[in-house]
Amino acid sequence: MKKNALYIILTILIISSFSHAEMNQNFNDREPVRAGQFYPGTSSELSKTVKGYLEDAVKPSGERPVAIISPHAGYIYSGQIAADAFSQAADHSYDLIILLGVNHTSPGFTDISVYPGGYKTPLGLAETDKDFAKQLVASGKNIVFDESVHAREHSIEVMVPFVQVLFPNVRIVPIIVGTPDLNLCTRFGKTLAHMLKSRKALIVASCDLSHYPNYEDAKKADKKTLEAIMTLEPDTFFSTIREQERSGIKNLATCACGAAPVMTVMAATKRLGANSAKLVSYANSGDVPVGSRDRVVGYGAVSFVKNNK
Repeated sequence: MKKNALYIILTILIISSFSHAEMNQNFNDREPVRAGQFYPGTSSELSKTVKGYLEDAVKPSGERPVAIISPHAGYIYSGQIAADAFSQAADHSYDLIILLGVNHTSPGFTDISVYPGGYKTPLGLAETDKDFAKQLVASGKNIVFDESVHAREHSIEVMVPFVQVLFPNVRIVPIIVGTPDLNLCTRFGKTLAHMLKSRKALIVASCDLSHYPNYEDAKKADKKTLEAIMTLEPDTFFSTIREQERSGIKNLATCACGAAPVMTVMAATKRLGANSAKLVSYANSGDVPVGSRDRVVGYGAVSFVKNNK
């Protein structure tokens, strides 16, 4: 019995030491993969472009956002909507920015991947809050460090320059939510809310809306999706997008490319005191000169705030 007990104790210590070593190793900073494609590839041009969008952005409401939704397409299509979203937070201070991305590139990944290193863009390095990242991975089920999931994924990368311009000294935590599972996202949202209660954090959900219907069908579908987001109820949002995707809208591939980040934000912000979601702006790819109206992608900027009523 004593030998068995000693064996168990040694096994636990060995496993713990491996876990500790993994949590404290130096992780690589992620190199940009879409610079020069989705957004300008030089520092000067990127800075000029982002600042230009922000100058033209929808003016802040004055309320401090707990979270925002921002699109992740090429800037020529969705850069102004992204600026509209980030501009709502521009007049406020934060000590941490959580960036929730979509899983486009790792179809077999169904967990939640926190990136432990920094994120590089042509503007330089956006540093990750490594202590918070470690605590997050240690805190909940299905939350892991997996650099490979981030390697070719653009949905966080395109948001980082807005953070670098508006909040140059604020650390980020880049997270890809692997799958739009309602239970997974709700549980993760609760975990985030618990960990952020003592922080002045901004959570950003990366999400595009309808994919590939015609212009008018996209506007109708996106209106219903955005109305579901305004309810602040993840299950209402989930059922709304599923109902629309089964309704026979021609060429509709998805209503929300970013449903997982959105459901996570909805679950988290309610527990952080947000009681209102506000539509800041909307457009689709058919609204820009280079876009076709026969096959479009929708984009919406949403702000989640506390109304003191």
